[in-house]
This record gives sequence, structure tokens and C-alpha cells, in this order.
Amino acid sequence: MKNLVRFIDQKGLQVVILVASDIFWYCVAFFAAYYARNNIGPSEIQPLEFYLGAIPYMSFLLIIIFYLNGLYEQKQRINKISEIFLVTKAASFTLLLIMAGSFLEKVDYSRALVLLFWPSSIFFLNFGRYLIRYTKKKLMKRGYGIINILIIGAGKPGKRLANEIEEYRDFGYNIVGFLDDRVKPRKGRYKFLGQTIHLMEVIKKRNIHQVFISDPSISHAKILEMIHVCEELPVKFKVVSDLFEIVVGNIDINEIEGIPSIDFKKDSVNIVYRIAKRIIDILLCGIGCIVSLPFSIIICLLIKLDSKGPILFSHPRVGQHGKHFRMYKFRTMHLGTKEEDFAPTDQNDPRITKIGHFLRKTSFDELPQLWNVLRGEMSLVGPRPEMPFLVEKYTPWQKKRLDVKPGITGLWQILGRKDLPLAENLEYDFYYIKNRSLILDFVIIFKTIIVVLTGRGAY
Repeated sequence: MKNLVRFIDQKGLQVVILVASDIFWYCVAFFAAYYARNNIGPSEIQPLEFYLGAIPYMSFLLIIIFYLNGLYEQKQRINKISEIFLVTKAASFTLLLIMAGSFLEKVDYSRALVLLFWPSSIFFLNFGRYLIRYTKKKLMKRGYGIINILIIGAGKPGKRLANEIEEYRDFGYNIVGFLDDRVKPRKGRYKFLGQTIHLMEVIKKRNIHQVFISDPSISHAKILEMIHVCEELPVKFKVVSDLFEIVVGNIDINEIEGIPSIDFKKDSVNIVYRIAKRIIDILLCGIGCIVSLPFSIIICLLIKLDSKGPILFSHPRVGQHGKHFRMYKFRTMHLGTKEEDFAPTDQNDPRITKIGHFLRKTSFDELPQLWNVLRGEMSLVGPRPEMPFLVEKYTPWQKKRLDVKPGITGLWQILGRKDLPLAENLEYDFYYIKNRSLILDFVIIFKTIIVVLTGRGAY
């Protein structure tokens, strides 16, 4: 029964129920208006079959208008007054569009039927919404569909949050207690359940559904670490803040009205995106190899004439799922440079050869990485390809950046390039992982071209 209740409480199913209810009561409203017109009018109008064909189109248009007015978002359903207003406005606008379409198609319909259908649709649609709220409220009073909430941070922000959530107790929100690493436990309205090290234990024992992080002193790294530890548990994390710069993809803002929060969700990238991204990688890299071939031959000759050593420089890197591979570049530094040495951060670095300055400035040294992309070890766009000895120092949450293929370019390239510390600023990688899409990939590629042409941040 608990699994069934949790399934019913899912936002997706709630939307399905709302859509089904709206369509049902919209049809009821139409039939009520039709039979009322036939009973009170001086004469009968067109037969019912004349209008039946239009009902699917009318219902579809209604759902679109309702969706655009936010009537399928949970934050709008909480406030009954705003919901009644929005339903009335959306139903009225839908009817105006239907009348406009009928006029353009020169459909001869009953004006009296339209006048009756307008108040009928407003009444029945709001009545259907009321039934859903009433039924859900009754179930919650009996203990079904309760959303157990754990708040991390027992200070003033946490207590203020608890008071705000308490106003929505009738909607199933139940505050189980607090966790805090600094504030000492005190007797109060809500239980103090321990420190954040007990997070997973409390979630399992208390059947927690949502965790609100309201302690502004908790670092980004600590928040991501907690989310990573509980990743396999069916619990949502929400950070209560006006601004949180890391991993802001796939979020729900203000799920509880009046409480600004960021909802962290699991990666939802589908197989279509992955296949399309791989096809684009192969096509663009194939074109890139052909176009750059004459330049590559010239670069090979210049490297040989400039300094001793091989033309290509290969370096061990860590790819997707922690697999090691050799990343290829045109050699830009003198022989004797150690593999574990960090890349130059100064254009006057003595390790860089004469031709190397030009190659690094124009990013032509990275052309051989097209071969890494064709082999499937890298992608055109992705997180920074990292060195193994740095990956070994990663904390568990930092290893999430290895969930995707590293890229020749990425947000780190267009927002600063080598001005950003290689191992420290992982925020850009996490933002990309959570927000990646073909559109974002194309934007990054386009802006990379601009960055390369200007030479900003390259050494």
C-alpha cells in the first residue's frame, strides 16, 4: 500500500489525473449546456452528432491553454483562490479561440449554446479540481500520501522554513525533524535527530521523502557529497537559497508556494540525445580532419624543424566511467617535461617551444584530439579530460564528472580556458552534465570558435 501511495504522490501521475479530470468535466459541461439549450429554447438546435466531432479538438485546446497558464504545476494547485481565477481565465480564453475558429471555418453553431457552455465549463472544471483537492486532503488526514520532510540546519533559517512549511500541513507536508552539525539540540516543536553524518540512517528509519538544506554555512562540496551518498534512495534534495551556482539543471522552483528552493533531480538524459551526440561527433570530426589536413602537414614540418622530439605528444587521461586512455596533441614543449607536470599557465613558460607558442595560442595543438573523438574516447563537448593522479584525489561526488565523456571543449573553455585552475573549478563541468543538450553543445562549439579566434586565455 505504501508503494502505491508513493506512486500516486508522484508529480507525473498527479498531472495525468488533472488532465483526465479536466477533459471529463469539460465534456460534462458541454453536454449539460447542450441539453439545457434544447430544453429551454424555442426550438431544437443541430443534432448532438454535429458537435461531437469538435469535442476532441476543444479538449486538446483546453489542455494546451491550461498548461500555458500553469494549471498543471503543483505550485499553482496549492492556492485555491489563484487556481479558481486561472481556471476561469483559461476556460474563457479557450472558448474565445473556439468561437474564432468556428467563425473562420464558417461553422453554423448555436449562439445560445455558447452562452450556456461558458458558465457551465467554468463551474464543472472548478468542481472537478475541488473534488481532487478534497479527496487528496481526506486521504492525507488518514495518513495516506504524507510527505515526510527532514530539514538540515536547526538555526534561524531552518526554523523559519519549518514554520512556513507547517502552513501547508493540510497538503500532506510533515516535518520529521532537524539535522545540524553546529547547533546544540534543544527542546522544541520539532525533534533534533542528530548530525549530518546520520543522514542516510535517518532517511531510511524515518521514511523521509524530501530533504531541505537551509544552513547557509554548508559548503557546495558538502551539499553535493550528501546528495551523492543518498543517490540511490528515493528522496528529493532541495536547497533553500536565493542563489546556488552549482548544478542548477533540471530544477523545480517554488514547489511549495512562497519557499524559494532548488530541487536536485537525477540525470534524465535519454538515449536519443546520446546517439545524436555521437553521430554529430563523428560527422564534425570527419569534416574537421579533412579540412585541417593541409594545416596538420605544415604543423608537423614546423615542429620537426623547431625542436628535437616526436611530433605528437600523448598523455594519460581518465575518460568516461574512469577508463584510462591516451590523449593526443601536437607537441608544444621541449623534451624532458614530465607527464605529471601541470600545463603552462604563463605564456613565458620556458618549457614551451617557439612553434609551441603559436600552436597553443591558436589551439591548433589540440587538432589530434579529433582522433580521440573518432575512437569514442572523447567528445567534441564535455568536461575537462583529467590526469589520473588528480582523479585519484577526487571525493565521491567529484567522480560524478566521469559519468560523461571528456570533451575537446566545454564551458571551462569558453568561460576562461586556462585562466581557471584545472583541478579546482569543477562547477562548470557539473553545470554542463546537468544541463547538457544538443543546443548547449552547439552554443559551446560556436563560442569556442570565437574564443580561439581571439586567443583569450590561451598560453
